[in-house]
Amino acid sequence: MNQTQHAILASLAAFVVFAGLNLAASHWLAGVRADLTAGQLYTLSSSARQVLERLSEPVELELVYSRASGADDPLIRSHAGRVRQMMQEISTRSGGRVRLLETDPAPFSEDEERIARAGLTPLRREAGEPVYLGVIGHNSVDDAITIAFLAPERDDLLEYELVRLISQLDNPEPLSVAVLSSLTPFQLHSSDPQAAFLMREAARSYHIDILQPDFAALADTLDVLMIIHPPPLSERQLYLIDQFLMRRGRALIAIDPAARAGAVQPGGLAPVSSSLGVLETTLGVRLAPDVIADRSLALPVTVTAGGWRTLQAAQPLFIAPTPADMSRSDVVTSQLSRPVHFGAAGHLVQTPGSGLRLEPLIEASAGSARLSPAFAMSDPDPRAVLEAYQPSGERPVLAARLSGPLRSAFSAPTLASETPGRQRDGSVETGPDQSDQTQPYRQASAVPAEVIIIADADMFDDRFYVHPGTGQALGDNAAFVLNALDNLSGDAALTALRSRTPAGRPMSLLVRQEALARDRLYAEQRRLEALARTAEERLAELDARPADASGPPATALRDMAALKAEADMARRALRQIERDYRDDVEALEAQIATLAIWLPPLGVALAGAGVILWRRMRQRGTP
Repeated sequence: MNQTQHAILASLAAFVVFAGLNLAASHWLAGVRADLTAGQLYTLSSSARQVLERLSEPVELELVYSRASGADDPLIRSHAGRVRQMMQEISTRSGGRVRLLETDPAPFSEDEERIARAGLTPLRREAGEPVYLGVIGHNSVDDAITIAFLAPERDDLLEYELVRLISQLDNPEPLSVAVLSSLTPFQLHSSDPQAAFLMREAARSYHIDILQPDFAALADTLDVLMIIHPPPLSERQLYLIDQFLMRRGRALIAIDPAARAGAVQPGGLAPVSSSLGVLETTLGVRLAPDVIADRSLALPVTVTAGGWRTLQAAQPLFIAPTPADMSRSDVVTSQLSRPVHFGAAGHLVQTPGSGLRLEPLIEASAGSARLSPAFAMSDPDPRAVLEAYQPSGERPVLAARLSGPLRSAFSAPTLASETPGRQRDGSVETGPDQSDQTQPYRQASAVPAEVIIIADADMFDDRFYVHPGTGQALGDNAAFVLNALDNLSGDAALTALRSRTPAGRPMSLLVRQEALARDRLYAEQRRLEALARTAEERLAELDARPADASGPPATALRDMAALKAEADMARRALRQIERDYRDDVEALEAQIATLAIWLPPLGVALAGAGVILWRRMRQRGTP
């Protein structure tokens, strides 16, 4: 055998060994992975593995991704790769119980029609074909649940959304939510035209059970209890709620020191204020005795000035906290994109030593003021509110999550006030609610509780956030509440998946420079807003002056014109400041990107040129 033949045989043998090792490794090491990312982005959490391990039947996940259209957008393309990797990791860790498919729908094809019917929503762009990036899940009985679109900005919730979809496919039965309220729109069936917008939306996903004000039991099958501005509750009813929290530990509670929705309700059947009573001891939180006003978050209302004209003015009692005022780490609020509207809201105070964790979900600003409920219910105009305004310097908590083990406020079973199973009119109640009487008394919670408390009932009122003509939500009130129900009714193992380290890793220098620029912007914004507010308040004072038959005097008209010009100038300056801020940030991003792209190869080229120059100099110096 000559040298050439020996080389050919050696090459063939090396190829066979290489192919064999790859085939063996793909079989023996299929589940072995090394996640070297900083945030362990492709490693499932213990909670996710817990959900996968107890799957009773196999499920199928179909990733729908428009490859050709998505390739034009680097952000979409990168996120699609991360989604695919995460789904493969889920399938691998499930031991075959999660099967994967991938569909690339061609435009105007049968696949596109099918996924559109399933409810997937494409990203539509001004140029190019729409981009699908969603998931359709099927279980063994052909139930279908979808994630309409996996947006890149929701990367931190990717694992949560995928694992929650799997959990829903494993148990597709709608969960039961009981609603207790003194407000009429929440006592009506979702099919009633007068029912609250939120009730109609919740009925799409849950079985809604409406509790009467004189309820005498809670069903064993209840998953979540939603209390919205409750009526006065008897000791027995408080005990039933307390024990539900001990058993299930899932509730959404809204109480209010000054509920305008209750005050205007016909018949006077709703209280003006509500509280938790003895349940404050159970939850370790109480409603403070004052109302929050916040001029920086004020909503516009129509007021009458001078008795002869109407104008729009900001009412500090009606506030709209923006996404910047919400928790970015909690799944309930992290992806809300619009403000949540509140009306004469209270605020929450945690009881020291309760042992529970209170996490603010929505807060007012540090410049907010605290007013009395009686003053708030007197229907003051914005000017009167501003005259009584004294900033507190603290950020009051409008909505919060309580987590941890609970202790009952009752030391023994309570059967007082009412006979179990008997209504207050003496008639005997029958039905499934009687099963509540078989539940043993619990001194401590069986599972760690997850309770969301809101210090306002008016934020549930359609008049605060639903357009009366179109029926469209103007704020994210309903989205916030539905997110809360969605989270509370989910698998307990999913609570640890509320936040996930985002895949994007911003440059530290850019983040610091943006923060400095933002601080300068906010300082200038506050100055200009104060200037505009002062001019508008002075203008309102001039408008409010009584006018004689000949109309406002010439001096007042000149003053009004000057103030209007001053306010307009402040607004124009504020808009220019915001444009300059965006331009500065974009310029900084471009500079850093240029340095990141060109500096490394330039450094390598200079180093190479230096080495070549050094060698030539040595060669010339060598004798």
